[in-house]
Amino acid sequence: MAQSTGTAGARAVPRSNPVTARVAALPTFASFGERDFRWFYLAMLGQMAGMNIQLVMRGYVVFELTGSFALLGGIALASALPMLFLGVLGGVLADRASKKVVLQVGQFVSVLNALVVGILILMDAIVLWHLFAAGAIQGITMALMMPSRQAMIPEVVGRDLLMNAVALNSAGMNLMRVLAPAAAGFLTAAAGGGVIGAGPVYMVMAGTYFFAMVTLAMLPRQEAASSGSARGGLGDLRDGFVYVRHDPTILIVLAVTLLSAFLAMPYIQLLPGFVKDVLGGGPVELGLLTAISGGGAVLGALVIASLPERQRGLLLLLSVIGLGVSLVVLSGSQVFWFAAIAIAFVGIGTAGRQAFSQILLHSYVENEFRGRVMALMMLQPGMMALGAFAIGIMAETMGIDIAMGALAIGLVGIAALLFVISPRLRRLQ
Repeated sequence: MAQSTGTAGARAVPRSNPVTARVAALPTFASFGERDFRWFYLAMLGQMAGMNIQLVMRGYVVFELTGSFALLGGIALASALPMLFLGVLGGVLADRASKKVVLQVGQFVSVLNALVVGILILMDAIVLWHLFAAGAIQGITMALMMPSRQAMIPEVVGRDLLMNAVALNSAGMNLMRVLAPAAAGFLTAAAGGGVIGAGPVYMVMAGTYFFAMVTLAMLPRQEAASSGSARGGLGDLRDGFVYVRHDPTILIVLAVTLLSAFLAMPYIQLLPGFVKDVLGGGPVELGLLTAISGGGAVLGALVIASLPERQRGLLLLLSVIGLGVSLVVLSGSQVFWFAAIAIAFVGIGTAGRQAFSQILLHSYVENEFRGRVMALMMLQPGMMALGAFAIGIMAETMGIDIAMGALAIGLVGIAALLFVISPRLRRLQ
């Protein structure tokens, strides 16, 4: 059994820091009163900073080397597809091994991966296949470690603070989505731009992953979650699928999460083309819209952290509907300021969709299946990549604005239908 650090163990630590005590006294930041959550949160910020810097810099270097949009999409798939196909194995690992150890091993691999690419860039020896290999390695690493990170939250704070902790975790992730890419852009420009300018940024990226590994080491040592079934990992994997298929609550929450990832979230990958072709903007407008979306998500997550733990199924459905409506408005925008207002609400809807689905899964899943269920939730990057591919094909014939709007309308319709025909989901607390 996993050693729970979020109940008696974590709360026995005195809160001697007066600044931390004052912050934790606010309902929005209650989880920061737990020592283990503070270290977990710092590790998450380092991990997310590295991941978001990598998302920007990998594509930047590929485009500087090739000038090809097709290869730009290919490098995204190289890292996203492992999440789609290997994430379930990461869930088995989370349920069989110490989550802390899994995370630290994954972070160590991320450090080495970033260092190798950075050194190759600084030596002017980087070629395209290096970047594809690094993208695939990072995708495999994320697929195997991220279910452990998501499944670890209840062990860090306990059930009483679960909703608050998940929302704060989401706020931190979205904050890094705003700050890290901007910092990477400034650092690249300061280093001279071009491919060589990306080298120092990769070194910084390695440093953020190392910071995550070190801060996570401050958490108490944890034992393996379980010994697993006698049939081994494949038997555990099958048991996880059977469990989800026979639990209607888990099944419908996962269905809403993955479906909304497919229909709504590809806007992130498609935003550069939308800004250029529909709004007539460039890098400045793209950066501003990305920042506004991330800011809306941070705001939404902080509001969720302050809410009482009730009517979360209803709030999930309303978040998905709001996200879909906001995307419809965004797709119909012809001027920048109107798009900026719409994408702020897209960010808020995204925060609600992500936070409430994760909170509900943690609340209703049996602990022995937690890692495997979180792994299914982590299929979202792969679903986003598939959705972006589908919208891209549609956009070739009907335009990016109509393609985005059509899928968003479909999302609103499906969520509204579930609101009517699924009282189980609507009544989840």
